[in-house]
Amino acid sequence: MMFTDSLRPPAHAKALIFDCDGTLADTFAAHYRAFRTALAPFGIDFRADFYAARLGWSRKALLESVAQETGVAFDAEAVAARNAPLFLDHIDAVRAIPATEALVRAYYGKLKLGVCSGGQRGIVEATLKAIGLYERFDAVVAFEDTGVGKPAPDLYLEACRRLGVAPSEAHAYEDSNEGIEAAHAAGLSVSDVRPFYTPDPSRW
Repeated sequence: MMFTDSLRPPAHAKALIFDCDGTLADTFAAHYRAFRTALAPFGIDFRADFYAARLGWSRKALLESVAQETGVAFDAEAVAARNAPLFLDHIDAVRAIPATEALVRAYYGKLKLGVCSGGQRGIVEATLKAIGLYERFDAVVAFEDTGVGKPAPDLYLEACRRLGVAPSEAHAYEDSNEGIEAAHAAGLSVSDVRPFYTPDPSRW
């Protein structure tokens, strides 16, 4: 598949930096199943539509919203700890997003390529391997690398540092308002991929 011209990087770009979940990979089904299973022991019915309305949120923000919505007290750290292994149990549900996969394949070897995710490194790396793109990236930055999530600029600044480019020389691809804010705050130009991707509800 060829990428749409709307996602073509600007002429100034020496590096392309991609968010992972919802940008490079359709991870909705795997994350939804993992959260549903992790929350079930607390008697919480984690609905797909509830999660779909909060795509791109950090895990912390999502779990806070679950607590507020349900009024159920639960150990968020315990849920988070269970989430990673449960996600890996459903890694076969992860799919590449065609529009951004095409970008990676088209610019591999031509521009520096990086990943900048607020997710856990184990999940991010497993996701990139599942969609067959892990080896294409010169740098993969995850939450553990800065300890500060989006919309703070830290993750993007670290990705640029590892790629050896100034933020003004990099172009980001994102699927959330927080991610777009983080990229802009770091000094990158950015494309919103949401118009070019819709999760497939048949696999939830």
